[in-house]
Order: sequence, then C-alpha cells, then structure tokens
Amino acid sequence: MKTAAIFAFILCPVLGAGCGPSVASSTRPKPMTASAALGDEAASEPGVCRDVKEGGRPLVVDWKPEQRGDLEVAMKSGIAVMSYDCQKMTLLADCRVEGTYGFKGVVFKQQLIRLVDQDEIRANLPFSGTALAARLSAELERGATLDLATALVGNLTGSRVTVDRSELSGRCDGATHFVRGANVGAFVMQSGERAQLATAAGLFGASADAGSTSSRFARVEDGSVDACKAASADSANPPNNCGALVRVHLLPIDESAAPPAPATPEAETQAREAKLETTCPEGLVLQEGKCTKPATQAAHECRADDVDDCRTQCDKGQPASCARFARLIAKGKAGEPDTAKTAQLYRVACDADLGDACSDLGIQYFTGKGVSADPIRAVQLFEKACKLGEANGCFNLGNVYYDGEGIPKDRAKAFALFEQSCNAGKPAGCINVGNMYDDGDGVAADSAKAFALFKRACEGGAALGCSNLAYMYAEGKSVTKDQAAALGLYEKACTLGNARGCEYAGTRYAKGDGVAADAAKGNDLLKRACDLGAAAVCKKVTAAAPQ
Repeated sequence: MKTAAIFAFILCPVLGAGCGPSVASSTRPKPMTASAALGDEAASEPGVCRDVKEGGRPLVVDWKPEQRGDLEVAMKSGIAVMSYDCQKMTLLADCRVEGTYGFKGVVFKQQLIRLVDQDEIRANLPFSGTALAARLSAELERGATLDLATALVGNLTGSRVTVDRSELSGRCDGATHFVRGANVGAFVMQSGERAQLATAAGLFGASADAGSTSSRFARVEDGSVDACKAASADSANPPNNCGALVRVHLLPIDESAAPPAPATPEAETQAREAKLETTCPEGLVLQEGKCTKPATQAAHECRADDVDDCRTQCDKGQPASCARFARLIAKGKAGEPDTAKTAQLYRVACDADLGDACSDLGIQYFTGKGVSADPIRAVQLFEKACKLGEANGCFNLGNVYYDGEGIPKDRAKAFALFEQSCNAGKPAGCINVGNMYDDGDGVAADSAKAFALFKRACEGGAALGCSNLAYMYAEGKSVTKDQAAALGLYEKACTLGNARGCEYAGTRYAKGDGVAADAAKGNDLLKRACDLGAAAVCKKVTAAAPQ
C-alpha cells in the first residue's frame, strides 16, 4: 500500500567599497556591444586558477541574451548540465538528466554587487570573466569597478540534489556539474569607480549610456525593475519582463558508478544538506553577494562546518554566520547544546531576513525550547520564512494548517503551502502534495499529478517518495502496471532508508514473486526493514534465515 507522508517538524540547515583614485576622464572610445564586451575569446593572462570541483553559485549576467535563453530552454526540458572549471563555464545544451524545476517566489529584494579586481571578476563571472578581467585590467588598477545591481523575485529549484555520471544522456563530453537552481529577476551591470558611491536603485535608474566615460565596458541589462516590484512571494511564476536568470547554483556530478551504500534517513538528510551549502572557489569567501579574498576586518559568510569561523564572523555581525553557528550549537558541535543561545542567534539572522533562521526560530517557539512556547509567533515566523523563499518555512506552516495546531485547520492552505515547499526544493513537500492529490484531501483527486509529485520527490532522494511511486507502479495507478519497475523503486527506497521498501523487496526475493528467488538477498532486505524499525518484519528475518 501507499505510505502516508509524515507531517513532522524538522530542524535542518538549508539547502552572505573602498576608496581609491578615480578613473581617468580620457576620451571615451566607441562603446562595445554586450556581445563584444563579453566576448568568448580566451584571456591572454589566465591568472589564478581556483578549485571549483565542489560547485558554487556563479553569476550568469555576463552571458549573451541568446545564451541565457538556451539555459532557460535546457531547464524546461530536464536538468541542465554544465562544464565548469576555473577558466570557463559552458552549457552542454545537448546533455540531459531527468528531472524538473519548480518556481518559488520571494519578497522583492535589490542588491548591489561591486567587483573590484581581476580575481573577483574571474571568480564571479566564470563564463567570460577571464577575458573580461584581462581587458579591464588597466582600468581596474586605476580604481575602476564592475558594478552589478540585481532585483530578485524568486528561485528556480531542481528536483535533483545528486546526479551520477551514469544518468547523463546525449552529448555530455566534459560534463562536470549540473544546475541545482537559479535566482530569477532583473539586473543591470556597468562600470563604476571605487571613489563613487553606488546603489542598486541608482544603477537601475541610470540611463543606458551610464558608466565611466573612459570604460571599455558598455552597460548590460535584462528585465525591468518596475515589473519586478509588482511580484508577489505567493506567485506561481515571475512577472513578465522579470524572469531573467541572474545566478545559478551548480553541484558536482558524482563519479561513482557503484550503487550507494544503505544509509539511515538522518544520514541521507545530512548528506543532502551538505551539498546545498553556498560555496566559493577555493581560497575565496562569500561577502556582500560576491566571492572574494577574505579580509581581516570585513565579515563574510562562514562555511557551515567551521565552528571557529562561524563564531568569529557572527561576532562581527554577519547574520548567515550567526544562523550557522546556532545550528552547530544545536548539534553539540560548539559546546553543550543551548537552546536559549540558538534562539538569540536565529533571531539576529531572522531580523536580517534570512528565511532559514526564521523557520528554525519558529520551531523553537512552537516547541517552547529556549523560549516560551508561542504557536502564534511560530506561525508568523514560518510565514516570514516562506515569503523569503525558505522551503522549510512553507513546509512547517503547511503542517500547522493541516493539523490545526494553534490555528484553525485549513487543508486548502496546507495544500498551497506544501506545494510552495515542493517548488522550493523540499521533497517532503512534494510527497505531501502527492498524497493530498491521491486521496482528494483538500483538493480534487488527481492520481496523475500524484504520480508526478512522487516521481519528483524520488528524484530528490526522498525514500518515501520512491516507495509511494513504487506503489503507483505496482497498482497501475496513472501508469501501466509494472512490477519490475515497482521492485526497483522499492529497492531504491530501501537503500535510502525506507523500511516499507525493504520489506516489500525482501518479501519478493524471498518468495521468488516475479523475480528469481534469492533467499539470502531477501533475508538481508528484511533484516534491514527490521533494523529500520519495522518490528513486525523482525520475525520474518528469523524464519527466512538461510540454513
């Protein structure tokens, strides 16, 4: 039978200008077009080559419009694949991986990112940064900058958190990374000067020929900030003229061809979350929206597992580092767990509009750990987190409405919130929406949509999603009945830590039901089901043990 979704609260880390001489006011040469200014030729001086094998979140504002269009097309037909190293980033348009992307709106946010040297340009604009840094090197030495204003209204998030090389199809030579997701909105990029103050609003409001009068870089833009201001965090799609891809999240393609070793659900969750951490090329840190060299005085986002740096950067007032330090405290990795301290740190980060911190603080208010229990305050924090794009905030708020804890029960609202969490990349949200479609719970029954949602959750590594998808194949619900496919999915669910999947697959192998009998394999699977908490199966293990 299909397993019901677990409507449980979770606590997990989520999937951070100086002055100088002005640029000389020499006669301005003929402005270069975006295509010329962002040329594809290799730089004559490669500079520092930094390790990017762990992935990262590079900007794509330097891509030509047609190239960003190719990326959008690739993301509509599957999971996009890239060739990415310290010198270049290239879309492999004819390489595909099965999967889908969902859109989750966020509260409108503008940001100014100022790139001040060649290393920053190369690290943050890997598509053309090497060539661009070489072309602008003389101007950068005289105090020029490359200024980027962004207006973000949402995120595209893929169903895949891991991709194995064996899953690639098409022309995939050179593939190294896949696109986990992307930030969506509008942007403007033009030259500036360190000695001059710049703001995102100012760049968006500047004329098309703005920038230094001597710069060799012409203004590049896509999307309308006015259109973006009309966006809603609850919208299913970005507004017209506000759907430009601004930044992508790249994760490395796994090289191992061997099947994954069985893991507990907790281990799978931790491994999935570790992949989602914001990363910069080796030797750089994230500061004010860009990867740059660490500076003694300026605060930067710490790595999620670096206790000392998270403490240091939090003390400097860096909000993302405070949230990460709080999670390290909660896990007992920074001394004894202290819920009062974590609440204090989450509050600092939430006040800075970090959705993951708001969600975690909401859990503490809901459970009364470290603070006085206050379900209404918890709901407010979950709602804020959800509007900031945090999948856990939407999911937790959906749980509250589904169960009616502290507020009136509302299955329709719960459905909408679970759907938002699914689109924001949370497999458990997809499972809950799928179950509600399958059962007609708060929404008109639709087993075809349930099938698609279970498939999406399974692609995201959710054991329960694979188990429920296996059930659909076994019963022939919205798909041709296929016992072999069901068995394969139950085995995958077992590997991911689902007891029901282990029990089903073990029973099939033990009995030789639709598959060659294999008593030893059947017993191993049943034993794993027992170890995962399926107490009723433990008796079968003894009875089925080979003699």
